[in-house]
Amino acid sequence: MKKVIILFLVVFVVSIFSYTVRVGDTLTIEVLNQPQLSRTVKVAFDGTIPYPYAGNIKVVGKTVEEIAQILKPYVEKIVRDPQITVYVEEYAPMLVFIQGAVNKVFDISVYPGITLTKLFSFVGISKDSDVDFEKDSDVDFENVQIKRGDNIISVNLLPYFYQGRFDKDIVLKEGDIIYIPPLLDSKTIKVMGAYTLEIPYEPDIKLSNVLLKLGPLDEKSADIENAKIFIDGKVIEINLKEVISNKKDIELSAGSRIYIPKIPEFYVYIQGYVKNKGEIEFLADEKKTLKILLAKAGLLDEEVENEGIVVINNEKKLNAKDVVFGEQDYNLNKGDIVQVLYEPFTVNVVGLKGGSVTLLHNEPRTLPYLIKKIGISQPESIESVQLVRNGKIQDFDINTLIYQNPSIPLEKNDTIVIKSSQANAVYLTGDIASYVGFALNEKITLQRILAKVGLSDYRRIDSITLNGEKLDFNKDMEIEKGSILNVTLKKPIYVTAMGYIKNTGRVEFNYYETADLKTLFGKLGGLIVGPDLYYTSDKVYVIRNGKVVNTLDAQKIYNGEENMMLEDNDFVFVTEKAPRYVYVLGKGVLNSIVKFKNTEEFDFKTLISKIGGIKDGISKTVTILNGSTKTTFTWNEYTNMELENGSTIIFDIDTKNYVFVVDESGRPNMFYLSKENTTLYELMSKVNINKAYKFVKLTRDATEKIIDISNIEYTLSFNVKPGDIIKVIDAPQNIAYVLGEVNKPGVISVNEGTTVLEAIISAGYFGTKAAPSSVYLYKGGIDGEAIKVNLSGAIRGGNIKENPKVEPGDIVYVPADAFKTALDWVPVIRSLIGLYNDVNGLIN
Repeated sequence: MKKVIILFLVVFVVSIFSYTVRVGDTLTIEVLNQPQLSRTVKVAFDGTIPYPYAGNIKVVGKTVEEIAQILKPYVEKIVRDPQITVYVEEYAPMLVFIQGAVNKVFDISVYPGITLTKLFSFVGISKDSDVDFEKDSDVDFENVQIKRGDNIISVNLLPYFYQGRFDKDIVLKEGDIIYIPPLLDSKTIKVMGAYTLEIPYEPDIKLSNVLLKLGPLDEKSADIENAKIFIDGKVIEINLKEVISNKKDIELSAGSRIYIPKIPEFYVYIQGYVKNKGEIEFLADEKKTLKILLAKAGLLDEEVENEGIVVINNEKKLNAKDVVFGEQDYNLNKGDIVQVLYEPFTVNVVGLKGGSVTLLHNEPRTLPYLIKKIGISQPESIESVQLVRNGKIQDFDINTLIYQNPSIPLEKNDTIVIKSSQANAVYLTGDIASYVGFALNEKITLQRILAKVGLSDYRRIDSITLNGEKLDFNKDMEIEKGSILNVTLKKPIYVTAMGYIKNTGRVEFNYYETADLKTLFGKLGGLIVGPDLYYTSDKVYVIRNGKVVNTLDAQKIYNGEENMMLEDNDFVFVTEKAPRYVYVLGKGVLNSIVKFKNTEEFDFKTLISKIGGIKDGISKTVTILNGSTKTTFTWNEYTNMELENGSTIIFDIDTKNYVFVVDESGRPNMFYLSKENTTLYELMSKVNINKAYKFVKLTRDATEKIIDISNIEYTLSFNVKPGDIIKVIDAPQNIAYVLGEVNKPGVISVNEGTTVLEAIISAGYFGTKAAPSSVYLYKGGIDGEAIKVNLSGAIRGGNIKENPKVEPGDIVYVPADAFKTALDWVPVIRSLIGLYNDVNGLIN
């Protein structure tokens, strides 16, 4: 038995001392009989901790014993033969993620060596668990998968649940993703979420076949761009628009499930001091007001109800008390961002009875009440009481405060200095409120004061003032007993980044970090740049005080060729760079649109390689059409030339019998003309061109012409000829309008990835009077569908669901008044468009 106990102790000690410190761990450092050198610190994200006389020390990946040895030389500067103990006070969370039929997050930091089956016991997962997976409640424990880095581990837990066998019990590691698939009915295929449908499984059934059974999908009620397909134990995310337009399809297997998320009819986002954070949905018959929202979210406590501040879209501010208890209310708009802010009424007491004191909403906020609250009733030991506010000092007599109770109102964050007549001490106010005591005959100096309060890293200090004069804190100097020093620390810088980057959001830069674009993108996981990518990060816009102050190239930032220092509240937006492409048509090649990766040479030789070469026996005559330029040549293995974006390349052109068509989705094809006089209308019907599109571009003998296909009489009378190239475009081609409260209203160029926010940035960004919560996108022009877009979240790092793409011919209007409707702005937009070129004039 003793051997077993000894073995257990050895294993325990080894496990404790072999643990290596991680980011987020809280360490306690104790130096025997030296409280000024002992402290508790948290390991920063860069893996360091601050320590006196050492600055920031790298501790991540080291044991506590190693850290103690690293600290020893610095402590020896002050103490001879120091005894240093370092231990982990609190471990940073080590999260594993359970997804699929069950969605939970679990911290395994305090359970070393925990296995998959033990985890299931902890979180209450068993074969009889009553889980809810989009209305399917059975769980497939036979095909559990663990994703660890780039590896997938498959586990069958049925022997464990039904026979008690541990055939494969995995020891979990931080970051593991455990996917538990639903147990699917193998005889049917189900659609869930915004639509419900169950059909029998048939061989060779595809996703497009199921969508046809559903009928037209309503994008206002269903999020068709973020659907999920659960098939053979895998989850496939898919944009159903690509399936509807025949760009993509998926062959389904027995038991497949299609989940189409439902878009709430009305929702707002709420953050801050509330019980239910995040997206709050409203039912159709509910009032969409702030009072109802606060009731649904639930304020945290009575103090927040009485003293909280409610901020809507970072613009409108209301007192929570006036909304909860009074008659004041506010009508919400879909997608509004609401923050509930609360800062307790605190004052700092320095000296006797020192500390931070909170005065509740129903307590008197006066200096005499504070003195009584902290328990001072005998004035004999008090030399003076001083009120420090905004750097100014007021003296008060302690006897007057206790016995006469004068009305001396306090303000939030005041500092009260209570001086003892016997103390050899100084008093710190400002960002550090502290009583700093010294031995009776000990000399008081500035750097000794800073060491006692743990300010060893002077980079953190902004300024120190004494009697209104700044002190040089890099030099030591004697400080008089009883002095009051005001300490100001450097504040963090906050920058919001959105757009085509790996992660988005609000980023904090601390005093020891370089606040530049390179560090910003490093914190957010990096730019999307790489040689094997088709779509990459493109332009980086830096917006400051409502204006675009700089535009940089993402690739150059990635390469270290460009960078920029950032300031507090800057907004950074990264646009998406679409791939370069050409249309390929002709005999012996696949008629297609060919896209080039980010770093691929955009030339003819690379194109030949990408299409797999030209087969033997096929003519090598090539024609390249680019706008009004036509080039015909005979290709050989030495031929090469630079390509132009959007060009049409025709191999072995047959101008006697074929026309070439690029449809609205960008797919090229060639069609045989069976008779001489084929009209444009007949061709449109033959190749299923959507007649809802207004314009096509006809290229004939290297000459381009725009044809309005909404004019049916003209399309019935216009004959196409062999060799014609017809491309479906919308109007006006590649341009859209951005009008209203932007810095540079007018016409902008758009591509397939341009969003509303990107269009506004291209137009100089929001003006000072803009209402970002009520931007309107008019699809196809002023008479098209008006979509209200809330961009408040985008410009402040919040959650955004509404940043749709802008297509040629669209109008983006940024109003100054958030309460007017889309129809209210139509006359204004019509008059503004008159100031710019007419749409038809631009394309003819």
